[in-house]
Amino acid sequence: MSDPKQLIAEAEKLLKPQSGFFSFISGSSQSIRKEDATDLYIQAANSYRLKKDFNQAGNQFMKAAEVQQSLSNHNDAANHLVEAYKCYKSTSPTNAIGALSQAIHIFLTQNGQFRRAANFTMDLAELYENVGDTANAIKSYEQAGDYFTTDNAEALSNKAFLKCADLSAASNEYKKAIELYDIVIKNSLNNSLTKWSLKDYFFKSLLCVLCTEDVVETEKRMEKYSQDDPNWPETRECKLIVGLLESINNGDVEDYSDKVFDYDKFSKLDKLKTQLLLKIKTSVVENDEVDIL
Repeated sequence: MSDPKQLIAEAEKLLKPQSGFFSFISGSSQSIRKEDATDLYIQAANSYRLKKDFNQAGNQFMKAAEVQQSLSNHNDAANHLVEAYKCYKSTSPTNAIGALSQAIHIFLTQNGQFRRAANFTMDLAELYENVGDTANAIKSYEQAGDYFTTDNAEALSNKAFLKCADLSAASNEYKKAIELYDIVIKNSLNNSLTKWSLKDYFFKSLLCVLCTEDVVETEKRMEKYSQDDPNWPETRECKLIVGLLESINNGDVEDYSDKVFDYDKFSKLDKLKTQLLLKIKTSVVENDEVDIL
């Protein structure tokens, strides 16, 4: 394969404006020269990729995308941006986020490709999550859920909304988390494939409500969930919530901890649920000023 630096030099030469008689006799219009330059950038990108110089490979795909944008070839531009994202992903998350964000914008505004936009918005959310940008991760997961909903992909929208809800709950954004769990619950009630997961959605939603120190709303939701799913009252999750409400009403921190411990022996609590239960213990059970009536 040719030297990528030489390929880039040839591409840059082609992109230099031609004028006058030279342009006339060259037999090559500016648009054709741009297409040829794009091909050279892609060749250079692939050459760098073979050498595992992913940052340089991403840079050349970005140049190819820019040239195609100037020709209003939006689909090609978006595809080159996606390739740039793939190259940057392991070496430069910031550049990966920039490339993927541009591609998503094109899919939405130029091509109307909501499924591709949704899939890549999920990838974008994961990138944000990996770099610790929780706010943008939450925003992107919610956007992905909306795009999947627009494309009538309910299972995928639920997956996105669940990720958004879990991140929101972990970030103390309990009301937002509750709203998102409600969406997933509504979508799952009459779905035989997801109905088995309802107890987990109910459980996390109720824990978030308790984190807002609203015992009355928790009790209302317990009744509603029992109507939504007749199996709910028999689950260990429901029985734990009933027990926790008793501990809260009695202000008994030790009893609260014992019930959580007993549950965890048989159904291991994950990090999020443990965090929520600890929040409830410190802000509700141990707080004598909380109105539990």
